[in-house]
Amino acid sequence: MMIVGGSFYSCKSDSSQNAEAAALLASLDPSLAQASGNKGVSELEDSSGQIQNAFAQESDGSFTFDNTIKVTANDGVVLEASLFTPSTPSPTGKYPTVIFVNSWALNKYEYLVPAAKLAKKGYIVLSYSTRGFGASGGLIDTAGPKDRADLSKIIDWLLANTQTDSANIGISGISYGAGISLAGVSTEPRIKTAVAMSGWGNLKRSLYGNDTPRLIWGLLLVASSYITGRPDPIIAQNFGKLLQHTDIDSVTTWAADRSPETFVGQLNASAGKSVMISNNFEDFLFNPNAVLDYYAKITVPKKLLMNEGIHASAEIGGILGFSGTVWDNAYDWFDYWLKGINNGIMDKPQVTFQKRFAGPRVTLPSWPSPTVSDKTFYLKPRGLFSNGEIGTSQNTTVTNTGILSGADTAASTGFPLLADILAAHAEIPVTTNLGLVSRVNGIVYQSSNLSSTLKIRGKMFWNGRISSSLGKANVNVYFYDVDKYGTATLITHGTGTIFDAGWYETKDMSIDLNAVAYDVPAGNKIAIAIDTFDSQYAVPTVLIYGLDVKHSKSPQSTLVIQSEN
Repeated sequence: MMIVGGSFYSCKSDSSQNAEAAALLASLDPSLAQASGNKGVSELEDSSGQIQNAFAQESDGSFTFDNTIKVTANDGVVLEASLFTPSTPSPTGKYPTVIFVNSWALNKYEYLVPAAKLAKKGYIVLSYSTRGFGASGGLIDTAGPKDRADLSKIIDWLLANTQTDSANIGISGISYGAGISLAGVSTEPRIKTAVAMSGWGNLKRSLYGNDTPRLIWGLLLVASSYITGRPDPIIAQNFGKLLQHTDIDSVTTWAADRSPETFVGQLNASAGKSVMISNNFEDFLFNPNAVLDYYAKITVPKKLLMNEGIHASAEIGGILGFSGTVWDNAYDWFDYWLKGINNGIMDKPQVTFQKRFAGPRVTLPSWPSPTVSDKTFYLKPRGLFSNGEIGTSQNTTVTNTGILSGADTAASTGFPLLADILAAHAEIPVTTNLGLVSRVNGIVYQSSNLSSTLKIRGKMFWNGRISSSLGKANVNVYFYDVDKYGTATLITHGTGTIFDAGWYETKDMSIDLNAVAYDVPAGNKIAIAIDTFDSQYAVPTVLIYGLDVKHSKSPQSTLVIQSEN
């Protein structure tokens, strides 16, 4: 999880009680408070009091709390940790154990309340600050080999110094902690199960999906690592390479060693392991499409919750101790896999998707799901005074639609971060009138009125052919639900970049739009808009270029939507 400038302020989750959750978590690291100014410090102090009060309410004498734990890593780096131990003796002399791993820019104090809740239930819990964060030494390794070795040392310490049951060790974390948890359960044989929240499967794809640098989130990650931690210089260097589209092979190698997807074969080959994953549909840092693809590769017992929300927002309420879908399932998951309690968690649907704009959850038996299939729409070019068309019959016209870069259009994801928060948690979506999309800088395609509800359950793909006058282009595709009044509500979007083509060279492109669960009502229309700029993403050149979007009989330009049968 990354908290910068209180960007989660005034959002709500399942509990509708975490309006100050971001400031609260930021307050756990004093350097963030210092960076926030006097007003920020006051707000952070107020929020810190909330988590202290929640922890005090859990502290009823049923567990002890040791805040002085130090664990020495293989290279001599000292890791700080907190230990929670049940006061009631175990009848077997051993306790199931959960390890919590901090989010990016935070530290061991992040999980005070969840750790206390688990300790009250009879778990030993150890929460530690990864190297480079909090008071732990060393440089940030970004879930690399040093972090994995550190985790093994943490387990060594637990087995040597506590009554940890070596056969029942679990791990959990949000964001950065989730990535380390997934790598840990895959590579460390003593970890039995993991609950990973807002993590990633493929790190390069998260920061550079479809060859497009995630400008806003990448800059926030790099900046916050310097504010709250001690980053290895390679972090900023590699992000700079992505922005410049240079030396991508070396970045790919570095990122692969920090991607749980790399170790999924080890996970699947291990007996007795299990994984629960929670991620959010509007997470434009750890893209939901990559998480779905990673989840599909896992063959051990697993569970997936896809929630409405931006990065980590659906999980924050549990940090304060509030009840909610994610943490309630997490506690049940640990009880089942580490304590053997038959609480029904494995009888629930394996996969649930929360509908867009805080809608109800829909259940799926698995992912990929036999109840979800691809629905293909064909794109027909616009006319002199008309938009392009989205239909079920193939295009028979051969033509190019040309636009210019250099200016944004009325098609947009909105103000970075803020628009995502308002849409996901305040149910204030990004809307526009597609008639305002400049025909010089953008293209609109629109369907006729739908005869039945379109139940979107997963990803979309725009498949087309383009050429650029400079051989470089950023292509953004926005998907809308258009009501009878002509108001277009942004449902999802995707982006892709070409940067190595020849001038006017035709390139095939397939852009995956971020997965979503949403029902487009019968009688409404669907629409997409295409342009060459969105403030969330880096562009391959600041020079103005011409972009041709090509239409032909073969291959067809299509919009493919995963929808419920």
